[in-house]
Amino acid sequence: MGRPRSVDREHLLDTAETLVSASGAAGLSFGGIAAAAGVPKASVQSAFGTKEALIEAMLERWIGREQERFARAAGPDPDPRARIQAHLRTLCEEPADESSRVATLLAAMAGSGEQIASAARWYAARVGDLSARTPEARRLRIAFLAAEGAYYIRHLVGFDLSDAVWREIFADLERMADDPGIDRPA
Repeated sequence: MGRPRSVDREHLLDTAETLVSASGAAGLSFGGIAAAAGVPKASVQSAFGTKEALIEAMLERWIGREQERFARAAGPDPDPRARIQAHLRTLCEEPADESSRVATLLAAMAGSGEQIASAARWYAARVGDLSARTPEARRLRIAFLAAEGAYYIRHLVGFDLSDAVWREIFADLERMADDPGIDRPA
């Protein structure tokens, strides 16, 4: 039985995700992926070239899935409020294992200027430059930043938040983003 002529890149990415879930970024190596996927190490190297390119491919795949969820939640041509509310919903509802993998990948790429630039582009596409000229825009900015903070302390730092508390935080943030009365003085 000969070797396959081409490597299934999606299978390698699935395998890499499984390894990151099990072992974090430390478990992400061409040799480890090859062994788990049942292919030669050279096949993994030829599919991605560098570990940084592998991480980038994993993040691009996550971004594609996340963008689909976001687009469904935001609907066509969303205004700033709908964008933030959709972001809150997709972040809250993202499976915890996927969020942890992405946080691990973001941490692994933090030292690489080009790779971190892709994360900056993602944020810019999602929320622009975070400028806020109205009370509503400031409230939405706070809700967005609070959601990102919750995401990082749960998935990057490993702060123990139950799913119930997680949903409660995001319900509070959605109410905050949706309540114009919060801008009026008491």
